[in-house]
Amino acid sequence: MAKIVCIEDEPEIREDIVEALEIQGHTISEAENGEQGLETILRVRPDLIISDITMPILDGLGLLAKIRSEYPECADMPFVFLSALADRKDLIAGRELGADDYLTKPVDFELMYVVVKAKLRQVQRMQENKDRQLLKMYGALTNMPILEAEPAADALREKRLNIVSIVNDEVDLSEVHKAIQSRGHVLSCMKSGRKFLETVDSLAPDLLLISFSTEDIQAPMMIKMLQAAGPYTFRKILLLPPSVPDFPAVGKLPSFDIHLRAPLDAEEIMAQIESLSRNLRHSDDLLAVS
Repeated sequence: MAKIVCIEDEPEIREDIVEALEIQGHTISEAENGEQGLETILRVRPDLIISDITMPILDGLGLLAKIRSEYPECADMPFVFLSALADRKDLIAGRELGADDYLTKPVDFELMYVVVKAKLRQVQRMQENKDRQLLKMYGALTNMPILEAEPAADALREKRLNIVSIVNDEVDLSEVHKAIQSRGHVLSCMKSGRKFLETVDSLAPDLLLISFSTEDIQAPMMIKMLQAAGPYTFRKILLLPPSVPDFPAVGKLPSFDIHLRAPLDAEEIMAQIESLSRNLRHSDDLLAVS
């Protein structure tokens, strides 16, 4: 798992965050202000930084500015701010300095897991892209046929989808989730359609599995809201529970690639997922750095 630095001057909040992330398998280093945080970052070289904004000695904005301007070797580390909802001016200032995302206090740990996973996946993509470019450069300089082996490596990598599952208690996807993870895909699970809309840019999904009704909004309405927010092109599989009857328009609901009805067969869904993965194999969707 990842190395994460957590910088927070309130001990109870810091301990809760550290405990929650350690449960997820991450290795956490702590600091109580920006100055200690900078020392820890330079020593640990983490995969991700979570930092409060308002802190003594050196605040979060000052820490981020210092890292971005003075330590280029740390420029690719995702930086996630902790902020109170009222600190709009700080959010704007953080965006201008290059903050990657925000978590509001009190911390929603389910949302934190999603944001952390998405940012770590972004780092992985950036590293894969760098490795690919280095291989191409090495091959060009040495006249060695390194690029001939690249399609096979790409074929394996491009099957690794970022999948988001949004289902309520009517739909049991436990076996599907196990199958997705066993085949190397990245999986994020939630129940709230509105929470997905708030975090879709951070999640950067390749594929969405969604039940007709989430815990707070129906899937067709959520997709309409998503379309109004921006041009999102990821694939979408709609899962219909027994409580939703057949009706003439069910197969014509907009923007869903596939409709499946419960009870769901894990192998059938995995076949659909792998089919979509193959269709994406030669596109930039799975390789672009978000």
